[in-house]
Amino acid sequence: MRTEKDPKEFQKIDGVSVPKELAVERESPARSIAKAISWRIIASLTTFTIFYFTVGGKVALEVITAAVGIELFTKMAIYYVHERIWANVYWGRNWMRYKLIRRIKLNYIRWKRKNR
Repeated sequence: MRTEKDPKEFQKIDGVSVPKELAVERESPARSIAKAISWRIIASLTTFTIFYFTVGGKVALEVITAAVGIELFTKMAIYYVHERIWANVYWGRNWMRYKLIRRIKLNYIRWKRKNR
């Protein structure tokens, strides 16, 4: 007796229909680079702003220590907000290497030819 297989759910990734169990949700290198660059810009501007407002003409050890302490907690809070914003950005999340997509395409074509 022949039993029918459950229909697979497919997901479009880079214009290719891929079975959902093969789709790996992870960040692409481009997304990671974009996050790193955007975070460094935000962190650098934060540091500059803190030192600009806390250090007048002379840089004293107490002032630098205070600025670093403020910076530590400020950057943690800003980074948390930054990560939560990025959690809502879906660009670059479903990333698969080109060779894997090519292999999936070839296997799908072979399967279609075999089951005609």
